[in-house]
Amino acid sequence: MNKRITFISVFDDRNMEKIKYYIKKINEKLCKVPFGKSVNNRIEADTLPYHFTLLAWDMKDKEKVITALSQIVFSKLKIYIKNVEIMNGKENSYVLYFSIEENKELKLLQEQIYHILPSERYNPENFKFHITIHIDKDYSKILSMKEQILQNFKPFELEVDTFRLYEIYPVKLVKQFNSINEKN
Repeated sequence: MNKRITFISVFDDRNMEKIKYYIKKINEKLCKVPFGKSVNNRIEADTLPYHFTLLAWDMKDKEKVITALSQIVFSKLKIYIKNVEIMNGKENSYVLYFSIEENKELKLLQEQIYHILPSERYNPENFKFHITIHIDKDYSKILSMKEQILQNFKPFELEVDTFRLYEIYPVKLVKQFNSINEKN
């Protein structure tokens, strides 16, 4: 049963290839699903593409969220991936991720949505944008993956002109939202 809806970036094929270029050296199945999500098999549940999350809400607010997001206007965004880092995750796990450089336009979009549809975990005052690569409880495995990626890592830029709202676990597309660049 889906309990949350999440508003995430969508990368086109050209931008997704930039992400995949760095993770292709890792020769094991990657999983972006956090622990503690009440899913039987995290790897099978991991059907969202690589993305960054803008905000997420409880399922009970779905119709209100769709209505409000339909009123938001945004332009194509450029984000800069500056590094590969590790942070603590749920249930004593570790999250390997691409760190995103602070971005005024992205932060303003998040603030605009947050002002209409608050979700405290995604409060712009203390939220750090990132693209999850893998989540695991084995720190040495996460560290090894990080080192593999960093062997040829160079900071890179991605463009985003589409966001999607998904029900999560199991994943179900609710609605797609395009930038004004894509609407014209």
